[in-house]
Amino acid sequence: MNLIKIQRYYLGLMAVISLGAVSCTNETEFANSLDKGDIAFSAQVGKTMSRATESAWDGDELIGVKAGETVKTYKVTTNGKMSTEDTPYTWDGTSYDLLAWTPLTAEQINLTDQTTEEKLFDCDLLASNAKVEAKNVHFVFRHKMTRMWWELQKFEGYTDGEVNTAKVSFIGYGSVTYTNGEITTVGDANQLISTHDTKGEYYRNGEAMMVPCEMWEKPLIKVEIGEDTYIYTPSKSNPNDVNKKTGDLLPNTWQRYYLSVSKKGLTVEMESEEINWDNEKIDDNQITDAKFKAIISDEVSNLTNCQLAGLENSFIDDATNGFSITYKETNASGGIDYEGLCDRVRTVDTPNGTVTFTFCNIRSDIKLTYTKKYMEVGYYFYSNGTYGTDYKDGSTLGIIYKIGKHETDNVTNYEDTDIETIHGYVVALTDETSDEKSSFKWKEGNANLYGADFPEHGIREGKTTQYLGYLNTKYLIAKAAVAEATTVPAASTSTNKNSNSLIPGTSGWYLPSHTQLRDLATLAGKTFTNYSALNGTYWDSTFDSDPNAYIVVFNENGAISSTDFYRAVDSEQKVRLILTF
Repeated sequence: MNLIKIQRYYLGLMAVISLGAVSCTNETEFANSLDKGDIAFSAQVGKTMSRATESAWDGDELIGVKAGETVKTYKVTTNGKMSTEDTPYTWDGTSYDLLAWTPLTAEQINLTDQTTEEKLFDCDLLASNAKVEAKNVHFVFRHKMTRMWWELQKFEGYTDGEVNTAKVSFIGYGSVTYTNGEITTVGDANQLISTHDTKGEYYRNGEAMMVPCEMWEKPLIKVEIGEDTYIYTPSKSNPNDVNKKTGDLLPNTWQRYYLSVSKKGLTVEMESEEINWDNEKIDDNQITDAKFKAIISDEVSNLTNCQLAGLENSFIDDATNGFSITYKETNASGGIDYEGLCDRVRTVDTPNGTVTFTFCNIRSDIKLTYTKKYMEVGYYFYSNGTYGTDYKDGSTLGIIYKIGKHETDNVTNYEDTDIETIHGYVVALTDETSDEKSSFKWKEGNANLYGADFPEHGIREGKTTQYLGYLNTKYLIAKAAVAEATTVPAASTSTNKNSNSLIPGTSGWYLPSHTQLRDLATLAGKTFTNYSALNGTYWDSTFDSDPNAYIVVFNENGAISSTDFYRAVDSEQKVRLILTF
């Protein structure tokens, strides 16, 4: 690949250049360009004929061009001109829409190895839309991926040799397929991504292309330096992370993560910006291609009395106000799920039997599907294993605080239950009590419970990312059962609770892991019928050695209020149980 180093990266949302932007040397040439016949295509990224970020078209890239259900293969030359060995698209005086994307491949695209500049740019996925209104059509491609960049700025307590050999990786989706300009992820967002590393005058840095998605409460950056390993996880309980939006990976965006490492841990700052090439202003009439797209499955568009608002030819008119779908719901728990970055609001018109889903604050293309088991964070969970929006006296057991399987969890962790698929996680309505006690020791007795077979073995200093509370709780109860004169009161509250309430399709109640307990902060500031927000110091099921076990401290609104992560095992703290369903 003929690499041309350019120091700016085009990230602004660009448009299909209008016909007036295609230069014609005289009126005769202009008139000829309006004749009907084969379309002359050309392509560019940004405001120069660049292949992607910092490399020119090689002249052998394949571009898929789609009209309706027809896809043709075009090849781009070094100057951006496109040609095809298929029957060319033609202009017959009738306007129609085109979609173009590159690379054109049916194979999975591996994102885990971006260690060279060529491998980095091979992961830059491009797409463009255009409307055929003449024989000349010009595509301006925009970047579908997030360009992620790290810089190791501070490294207290480490030698120059350790800094020079430090390894920094991003964590996210390891591979994708790319069809019709749409990214489909493969597997979970927990794969190590090796970056293209460079050494600046003062700092080490590197970069990689990553799938736009939400990475809140998920490991995002791994730093290996000396004999130490640090993991950075963006958290909505961290005001700085929320303010900087460090957990939102956005398309067409350059996100820069500044790393500071010391023996006390890893801290991260982030900057994100959209940059116009050479700082030139893009006129409003040039940004029609900047609109995000709503990909609506047939099962959604075929819903009874389905009505769409805020879309034009599948494009979202106003990214802030978004778009909506109204339909008649026939399933008690049915609803619309989405992939992408946006906010979703569900409203019900009971007299008319209709449901409206509004998607606003759009930050990427949105893909919609229908599910018969729709849920939202904040739904009530019932004793029969179902859930809904209404509090039911006598049968409401908890609140759904997380939807979907956590990337570190697996259905095989629940082999002794009847869970077949992990749908989400539920927190109990109130703290546990026993004999009028509202606090419990984590361990009572002298037996050492820590061993190599502990599910979270090897975790130190509270730096855990695992959703293994169910396995941890089983381990602790089993170890205590064979230990001499030793009990685990905090974990054993789950045994008492499960004896009173066996819930089909669930794990039963258990003591959350440290990561699971921290994630309960997603309900901070929210009010639910008969739900008591976590307030105080709570045990979790994670520990790395006696005489301490892990805790999380919450304020009266349910937000995390302290960086403390351990207490002596014989101290008394509160307990709030969770379950997996």
